Amino acid sequence: MDRIVDKPYFTHSAYSALTFGIQVKCPKCQGLGIVTADRSAAYFRCTNCGHQASKDRTVYRYDVHNQCRHCGRYYRVDIEDEVKQHFPMLRVACPYCGTTMPGEVHKTAEAFFYTGEIENGREPYFGLELWFLESFQGKPVWAVNREHLSYLIDYLGASLREKPAGTAVMKTQADHLPTFMKTAKNRERIVKLLKKMRERSVC
Repeated sequence: MDRIVDKPYFTHSAYSALTFGIQVKCPKCQGLGIVTADRSAAYFRCTNCGHQASKDRTVYRYDVHNQCRHCGRYYRVDIEDEVKQHFPMLRVACPYCGTTMPGEVHKTAEAFFYTGEIENGREPYFGLELWFLESFQGKPVWAVNREHLSYLIDYLGASLREKPAGTAVMKTQADHLPTFMKTAKNRERIVKLLKKMRERSVC
C-alpha cells in the first residue's frame, strides 16, 4: 500500500474489548480466546476449549456508617481491607471519640472501572497474554486483534501516511506506536514480522 489515512486514537486499544474484542491466549489450553466488555463487566471465552470467565467492572465503596452510642455523632468509616469488605458486620472505632462498636458493612457502587493500557503484551481486564505477540530486538510487538494487525501492516508498509481530516492537533492511532516501530530502518522488518504473525495465527 502506497498511501494510508490514519485512524482515530482509540480505534485499536484496550477499549477494543467494548467493540471488536481482544484476541488472547487461553490460560487453560493456550488456544484462541476472546475478551469482550460492556459498561458493567468484562468477559472471556475460549474458542478452543470453551473455558469462560467474567469480571465485574464496577468500583464499589465499602464502609460502616453509624451513630456513636458514646458521643452521639454520625460517622462513616471506609473499609480498605479486601478481606474485611466481605464481612457482614465489623467493629470499628468512632473517628470522633474512639469508642468501638459493631456496625453493618455497606457496599455502594461508585463508578465504572477505568480501563488500563495494554502492558507487557497483556490486556488489562484479566491480565491474559495477547494472541498476536512477538518480540523485535527484545521489544514487544503486538496487536489486540486481527483488525489491528491488518492496520499495523498497512500503516507501517505505506510510503505515505496521513492524518485524518480535521485532526491536525488531535492524536491518532499511530500515536500509540513506539518510536522503534515507526523508525524507517525498522519498518520493513517489522512488517515482515507482522505478516508472519498473521499467516501462522489462523483464527
